[in-house]
Formats: sequence, C-alpha cells, structure tokens
Amino acid sequence: MPGWFFFSILFAPIDFFMNILMQYFLRNNEYAADRFAVETTRDSGSFVNALKKLAVHNLSNLMPHPLYVVLNYSHPPVLERLSAIGKVEALKSAVE
Repeated sequence: MPGWFFFSILFAPIDFFMNILMQYFLRNNEYAADRFAVETTRDSGSFVNALKKLAVHNLSNLMPHPLYVVLNYSHPPVLERLSAIGKVEALKSAVE
C-alpha cells in the first residue's frame, strides 16, 4: 500500500504538466473544428449566434485570465473563438 502513496506523490507533477500539454492540444483541435464548421457550412453567422447563445446559457466567463485558460480550459474562450472565426471569414473574403 505505501507504493501507491509514493507513486501518487511522484506522479502529481508529471500529471500537472501533461494536463497543460493536453489542454493546449484540445484548444488547437477546437479552433480547427470551428474553422472546419465555418468553411463547410459557409454560414459563419449561424455558428457565431450559436456560440453566443451557448455562452449566455452557460454563463461563460468572456474574459478569463490567460493563465487560468492555460491551466483549466479545454476549449478556447468564446471571444477568442469569435475572433478566430472573424479571421477565417476575412481570409475567405480576401481569397474571393
């Protein structure tokens, strides 16, 4: 039984840094999913409205501290997602 205790003590710092790394990859995947949704549907307005409704319904923090986002968020904050969608739309209109 003492082995589990020592293992948990040794694993805690590794878990902390692995969690930060995983959150980073999850946020990047979420940006890619948003970009795919906007490019596939060609209707960013509906997607933006859906994100806004979800933010209101879930009482989302629109401007969380960046360190808190790095440590705890698996999805980007709503305002960052909306900004990224705006950039996708600007790129799409520049290409056309």
